[in-house]
Amino acid sequence: MKDAKFIFVAGSTALILSVILCADVFARELAVIANREYPMNSISVSVVKDIYLGEKTIDGNIKIRPMEQRDEAIRKMFIERVMGSTIDGYKAYWIKKFFQEGIMPPAAKGTSSEMIQAIMKTAGALGYAWIDDVRNEAGIKVLMKMEVGN
Repeated sequence: MKDAKFIFVAGSTALILSVILCADVFARELAVIANREYPMNSISVSVVKDIYLGEKTIDGNIKIRPMEQRDEAIRKMFIERVMGSTIDGYKAYWIKKFFQEGIMPPAAKGTSSEMIQAIMKTAGALGYAWIDDVRNEAGIKVLMKMEVGN
């Protein structure tokens, strides 16, 4: 009876460890990227929030042009993990900001590939993409990386 109990506990422990290790292996990493001419080489989460909330629009003498994605999976991760908001809260913020201040929300691009291409061609452009999509792209630079889970 003791052997059966030991095997059950050992098996359960191994299963739990496997789930934890697999979750870490498949955790995705999001990157905040910019045109290679962007004046900064790194950026903090608080500055990213200021940019995506329309509070910071200029860096040095360059007009910042934030872009976001229409892909719901990465957009949700970015808004929840980086912006600390919900999709509905973020939309409500921008509707209010647009009608009260006349400021437009960040331009939306369809996919990571479209965003990367637009950032490469636009001075001051800044956006986000999965880190796997931006490796070895010559016209952009990674300002920040953040693990966002699955």
